[in-house]
Amino acid sequence: MGTILDALTWKFLEKLGQLVEDEVIATLSVKRGIESLMKNVEFFTAVREDAEALAMEDPWVDSWWKNMRDVMFDVDDIIDIFIVHSQKLLMPPRPVCCNQFMFSSFTKYSFRHRIAKRIKNINEKFEEIKMNKEMFGLERTNRSQVQLTLVDRRQTSPVDELEVVGEDIRRAVDDMVKMIVSNCHDNRSTVFGIQGMGGIGKTTLAQKIYNEQRIREKFQVHIWLCISQNYTETSLLKQAIRMVGGICDQLETKTELLPLLVDTIRGKSVFLVLDDVWKSDIWIDLLRLPFERGLNSNILVTTRNLDVLAEMHATYTHQVNKMNDYDGLELLMKMSFGPYEQRREFSGIGDQIVKKCDGLPLAIKVVAGVLSTKRTRVEWESIRDSKWSVHGLPKELGGPLYLSYSNLPPELKQCFLWCGSLPSNFGIRRDAVTYWWVAEGFVTKVHGYSIHEVAQEYYDELIRRNLLQPKPEFVDKGTSTMHDLLRSLGQFLTKDHSLFMNIENSKALPNLRHLVISNDVEDIPAIEEQKCLRSLLIFYNKNFKTINKDIFREIKHIRVLVLSGTSIQIIPESVGNLLLLRLLDLSYTEIEKLPESIGSLTSLEYLSLRGCSHLDSLPTSLMKLFNISFLELQQTAIDHVPKGIAKLQQLHKLKGVFESGTGFRLDELQCLSNIQRLRIEKLEKAAPGGTFVLKNSLHLRELSLCWTMGAHDETYQRANENERIRQVYELLIPSPSLLYIFLYGFPGVRFPDWLCSEPELKMPNLGHMHLNECISCSELPPAGQMPELLFFQIRGANAVVNIGAELLGNGVRSAKDIIVFPKLKSLRIIDMRNLESWTLNTWNLCGKSEQLILMPCLKRLLLRGCPKLIALPEDLHRIANLRRIHIEEAHTLQEVDNLPSVSWLKVKNNRCLRRISNLRNLQDLFAQDCPALDQAENLISVKRLYMVDCPNAKQFRMCLLEDQELEVHVVTIGADGRDIFPDESLYN
Repeated sequence: MGTILDALTWKFLEKLGQLVEDEVIATLSVKRGIESLMKNVEFFTAVREDAEALAMEDPWVDSWWKNMRDVMFDVDDIIDIFIVHSQKLLMPPRPVCCNQFMFSSFTKYSFRHRIAKRIKNINEKFEEIKMNKEMFGLERTNRSQVQLTLVDRRQTSPVDELEVVGEDIRRAVDDMVKMIVSNCHDNRSTVFGIQGMGGIGKTTLAQKIYNEQRIREKFQVHIWLCISQNYTETSLLKQAIRMVGGICDQLETKTELLPLLVDTIRGKSVFLVLDDVWKSDIWIDLLRLPFERGLNSNILVTTRNLDVLAEMHATYTHQVNKMNDYDGLELLMKMSFGPYEQRREFSGIGDQIVKKCDGLPLAIKVVAGVLSTKRTRVEWESIRDSKWSVHGLPKELGGPLYLSYSNLPPELKQCFLWCGSLPSNFGIRRDAVTYWWVAEGFVTKVHGYSIHEVAQEYYDELIRRNLLQPKPEFVDKGTSTMHDLLRSLGQFLTKDHSLFMNIENSKALPNLRHLVISNDVEDIPAIEEQKCLRSLLIFYNKNFKTINKDIFREIKHIRVLVLSGTSIQIIPESVGNLLLLRLLDLSYTEIEKLPESIGSLTSLEYLSLRGCSHLDSLPTSLMKLFNISFLELQQTAIDHVPKGIAKLQQLHKLKGVFESGTGFRLDELQCLSNIQRLRIEKLEKAAPGGTFVLKNSLHLRELSLCWTMGAHDETYQRANENERIRQVYELLIPSPSLLYIFLYGFPGVRFPDWLCSEPELKMPNLGHMHLNECISCSELPPAGQMPELLFFQIRGANAVVNIGAELLGNGVRSAKDIIVFPKLKSLRIIDMRNLESWTLNTWNLCGKSEQLILMPCLKRLLLRGCPKLIALPEDLHRIANLRRIHIEEAHTLQEVDNLPSVSWLKVKNNRCLRRISNLRNLQDLFAQDCPALDQAENLISVKRLYMVDCPNAKQFRMCLLEDQELEVHVVTIGADGRDIFPDESLYN
């Protein structure tokens, strides 16, 4: 299909327009050919916008469309090749001898001749295609370009997540949970099934059952496995072992993994979910025997195929029916509007739209994603009356799914289609996929934003439109997945030029532009035969071990090359031929070195070497990559970073860099004015002295400073070392733009002055502060006077015995008030092994005319690993919005008292905790492994009480009001430290 090109053509025109003005054009005498090329590209953009739909309906139009697609891809290739070579031709000439001059002149002539010939051939193809367009009635139209408005997400509230609607699903959950819980028998496995068509809500139902508290209490082990069509046995076994808490990183074969799985679940009750099963052999041939050896195993299977459940001898099968119109309308409205927006006038049209979705929740959600961008009745009526069915599309992909795609702005269409080519259940990471889109040329520059910020907005918009589904364990929505039906739609629309290759679909078409190879493909195809490839992605396929030394001479048009997690050890020198390559991901491979030819990749913008544990050196030519914006070096074995990073002026993200004697020096950072995310490691190697190295980093957003050698050795400190440490960190005063600061293993006895003395002036925008393993600092920085701080974590500060007024600082002064931590939302105090006392005493901060306000926005408090802490701060009750507290491993703490605003409390593994009192708004109380807990007072609002392995649970329960409506769950069978509570995110 030409879909992806529909979004790229305007970029072709922009680049061609720039080329016409380029002085190299006049030198090479190809200006006329490029002007003709511009006219032909303009023709493509003017062809009627439903040409893609016509191509699906008419095989002759389809053939015409394929020809157009191939020529347009050729246009993009020739433009990029021309730009790369023109940059080389404009480079300052070096002194040359006569023979070299003649050779250089011949090279320029040869290039001019080849370029002119390729442009001539493309224009001839265009003319031939244009002659045929009248045959199909494709008329020129004036299209209105749909624009995507960039929104600064930091200034808006996140869209509310959809809650499950409808009585049917609630009843189904309750019925199946009762059946599963009552069907537990020793030494026996029982299979339950959920069957239904794609997109009807099978996974949603299974998730509700999986998170049910009765399931969490009944079973000791809970495992969720997504069974993609291209799963590998070893990957599934590893996932199951890890979910039980086992370690299997060093094991690679089924023979090794199966016994470990058996040992891990032996003697335990197990609840196993197999989601989206296509064939019964996953259970019959792989998982049945190990799970039958557990104490008892209950297996919940979701599938589209009833035969699968019959072959697995399912005891009971629940068939998911289509959603009724009433529930469908409720779902549509929740997904289309914010919580306080007016909905009533749209309900009539909404009801008509729901009927077109035929009771499929997925269809309703994606159409709601379209409607969420519409705010008038006319716009809603336009969606209702638009063309919902397209001939040529498989039935399950048409209608609402295609409608949601066709209503995307062009730049989002191409990003959606790109995600559709990824493996099933693939974790789509925002930080990775946005760079892929940039490398492919999909992202439009917007004034006032970096191109990476624009790409992140694309990602957020696809989530908002329900075309990507954020994984719930990532609260920032930084990782998402794509529903299989939407993935199938994307693959169908790009089937002529893009391929996801797995064990069942291994035939590569000619003129393939985009290839993703699954980890189950054993025989890697001859990639060098795919001469038109723009992108090649291979994820964690251990069968990919070697690269043909000539392969990169053949696939010379490639822009994106991902070989992450493969077994390759050698990158051939021919990689230097990839002049258009923009992204190279070699993370977690077994490469031992990079070739010097890496420096010839003049277009390269992204290079990840993260996790290359065998890589012990970097080529000096790496510093020739002047267009690089992303460079990741952490978790490698390199001990020397070459000098020259100062030349890489486009660097946006640099991670894992460190001083290296005659190589990289910290003062090179002064030249990186565009850097936004920076991680400096092995600071013990840094030399003190010099100027402030980050003073020019005016766009710096994230800074990680890591000291490794001696960081955990408390005998490491000496007076001269402390002075050297102070001098090194004083060089690293960040710019005022900083939003995130991470300190790892800071070894000094006092935090850097820029953290201790008026940090609010040096970092006025700081929102997140993480201080980890700073073992020798006995006093914390005055974080309370930082005006924008949202999140503060202190971990492993073993020298801190008392937390007092130093943490609060002087607060933030307004006209009438002094506010301490004015915006802090989350406070985490972790692994403070010697912390004995904590006070929030602020009596000395304000005068008679001023009012003091303490942490007005704090909602969450985590205290974990503080075994000597005697008591919570007396003034903690003054924090008016504190809602959730989690206290764990505070073995000296005896009482949690007088916290009127707290509605959610979890206390776990606190040996001496005896009493919880005066939490009058507490609704949810979770207690586990608290052997002394037996007293409660004034807990008048508690609705749910969970007590696990608390011997005095009965006495504690008797302290509550007799007439109090209370849901009580007491588990005494022994949880062995496991959390069996419902997920915290289920509670407001």
